[in-house]
Amino acid sequence: MTQNRPLAAGPVAPATPVQISARPAPAAPDGRAPRPVPLTRRYETCWLAADGRIDSATRLGPAVPLFEEAFSALARGAVIATGDGPVAVEDLVPGVRALTAEGRAETITWIGSMVLYPDATTDAASGPIRVTAGAFGQGRPMSDLVLGPAARLCLRGGRLTRATGLEAAYVPVRALVDGETVIALRPAMPVTVYHLVLARQGSLRVAGVEVESYHPGGGLETMVEPRMLSLFLAQFPQLRGLADFGPPALPRLTSAAAGALWG
Repeated sequence: MTQNRPLAAGPVAPATPVQISARPAPAAPDGRAPRPVPLTRRYETCWLAADGRIDSATRLGPAVPLFEEAFSALARGAVIATGDGPVAVEDLVPGVRALTAEGRAETITWIGSMVLYPDATTDAASGPIRVTAGAFGQGRPMSDLVLGPAARLCLRGGRLTRATGLEAAYVPVRALVDGETVIALRPAMPVTVYHLVLARQGSLRVAGVEVESYHPGGGLETMVEPRMLSLFLAQFPQLRGLADFGPPALPRLTSAAAGALWG
């Protein structure tokens, strides 16, 4: 299904037709019959078109990390610093300028969202993560913050620099789960999660912490077969190709490297 937002005018790119199917899920820990794990899921997108319109679409796509990581960094309620003041992620629209930790105001060109369902979030890799107030120091974050499973935080200096020589890097939040200050959640209700693409990638300012805006990383065209890559790029109608994501803002640490550093 494809639809325009109220602010938009004119046609929207057609939805990609994908047949819904499912595969067996692992047994639930409480002994209940498992809910089938879908092979596809529904992805919501909203983007800034070349003529300045705001268009939106709902598409089905593969339920695989390549797709899911593009839609699952910020849970509903996360407050983003913008040129218009703090705005909850669910209230953002493309065209708003996000204030980055790098000191820039960058236009949001794309917003993606999907829903995490309780029966399909049985571990830290697939469910939301709560970062408690002050987990990374005073005011970082300023209050409890719920992030999606694909969130990466920007960490700077200190232990990072001593161990890696890097002044700053993006670290998967799931690698920082300790069960006390950073907690993997198993919500009882569905949770909507979001991600944002900026005109130039940077670190979103979210409640006192820095969250990486979406970027697929380098070398994707050599790691993903052409048909899957085409389906993936169809989720980003504002881009002509992978090169339009631009260069990554900072290096990334793997989960293993981050876990060793902060474990």
